Amino acid sequence: MSRFFFHASCTLLLLVGYALPAGGQHLPDGAEDWYLDTSDGVDLYVVEFGAATAPGDTVVVLHGGWGAEQSYLWPAVEPLAGRYHFVFYDQRGSLRSPAPDSTVSLQRFVSDLEDLRSELGQERLTIFAHSMGSRLAYAYLRRHPGHVRRLALAGPLVPTGFDGGDKQKMRKARKQFVQWAEKREKAEVAEEGLDRESLSDRDSLSDREATADWRIGFAAGNIYHVERWRRMEGGRAFYNGDIAGLINQNTPDRLQANQFETLQTSEVPVRVIIGDHDLVDFGLVSWPAVADALENVEMTTLQNAGHNAWIDRPGTFNDALRRALRSSNE
Repeated sequence: MSRFFFHASCTLLLLVGYALPAGGQHLPDGAEDWYLDTSDGVDLYVVEFGAATAPGDTVVVLHGGWGAEQSYLWPAVEPLAGRYHFVFYDQRGSLRSPAPDSTVSLQRFVSDLEDLRSELGQERLTIFAHSMGSRLAYAYLRRHPGHVRRLALAGPLVPTGFDGGDKQKMRKARKQFVQWAEKREKAEVAEEGLDRESLSDRDSLSDREATADWRIGFAAGNIYHVERWRRMEGGRAFYNGDIAGLINQNTPDRLQANQFETLQTSEVPVRVIIGDHDLVDFGLVSWPAVADALENVEMTTLQNAGHNAWIDRPGTFNDALRRALRSSNE
């Protein structure tokens, strides 16, 4: 199986990340870190930075995974720190928020987010979610509809329960994605002189070269400009691969079903930012139909951009996110 993605519950998930070591890490300018003591006693690692001048300018950020961590998303929002106050946290079980396996479930993730909302003193949350973080956003909206101001979703998974897509096209798109990513990975590995065909023995790669080889494969599925692979830090030590399985094991099916209905019955504004080469909907065969079916959903498509679109199209992504986070009139 290719290293740039894996399967869990028949859903494409990713090892997303721009991560730094947990000890002695360099926080963004002006950032503060602290621990949230959740209602069941698990500590969640929190980082916040930026300015807020009006209701809705505080934005809680939900990282992807499941099992990734927060710091890969710092560069995605730092250009907007002069306008918004961003609050990040490692979800339970992720890098800096260890938790017993028995407590890792979608319902517990929702409770953690509610604990954070209460601690922040926010009546309603503006939420920015990336990738699998969208699943948590959907679940929180279902459980606490009155506590959500708006959702900004980057590279979100297509909500479960949506029947308007062409399943044959979706299956074809997944195959095309794998072929596309593997071809680009092979070309970039060769460009860096790390290709297996030019080496008499794969083991002749040094550990440093093998890490570069791995990161190229990691980048090939997550960004369009694979030559920017050095910006794709994370994965491996910064990723807990057990979390997805634990969530599936500990979460009742009813809590993961029909996320489309949750969005359909909500009046909360939902703004979707997605690249046309995003692994969650390669070639955009599903999300345009979802947006057409939901009055409260607006979609911004980024050309020549992948799952971590801020690496591919930083300026365009920042503009799209700024519009997505625009405060409601209050």
